[in-house]
Amino acid sequence: MALKRTALLVLLLSLSGLLQAAPTDRYEELTGDQDDFDALEREWKESATDIPPLPDDDAWSEVSVDTLPKTQKAFLDLNTLTVSHKDYVVRYWLLIRSNAGGYQATFEGLRCATKEYVIYAYGDPRRNPAVRKVKARKWKKYGRMKRADYRVELAGDIFCTGEIPRTRRQIEQGVKGLFEAHNPFDNWTNDD
Repeated sequence: MALKRTALLVLLLSLSGLLQAAPTDRYEELTGDQDDFDALEREWKESATDIPPLPDDDAWSEVSVDTLPKTQKAFLDLNTLTVSHKDYVVRYWLLIRSNAGGYQATFEGLRCATKEYVIYAYGDPRRNPAVRKVKARKWKKYGRMKRADYRVELAGDIFCTGEIPRTRRQIEQGVKGLFEAHNPFDNWTNDD
């Protein structure tokens, strides 16, 4: 008799919507949204972005990027790296240096969900001012270039886990070459 009452109670609660299923993926955990299919269809609004000063030479951490030519190296500033939980954008200073002395520093944002990036500012310590903001920012798809698209590699290896950004700690560990094992099915349950 008690079993029938319990089953009836569970049925009534589930029909009334009081019981909610546990999140089944990382997106649901972060957003509390269990409506997977319209996640990218909702209107996205970018958070306000403050551009930090250009990092000093000793602040840069080298990042291994195989898609760059052998004469160039990539560096990230881990002190100004942010991962927003409002708009899910990873923001960072990126420096590409060549053996010949070339220097290209950009403050960028990257959206894992849409595979897009934006450049907020350019930096060069030899100029005054050292940081120039981009007036007409535009989000662009990364991965269009067939060769030397280092953003694809940075997104896949360092910044993103599928369509969501990694945590700041995971990104810092990735830059250092200490990758955490990730099983995309580790929070799924088999109710069969």
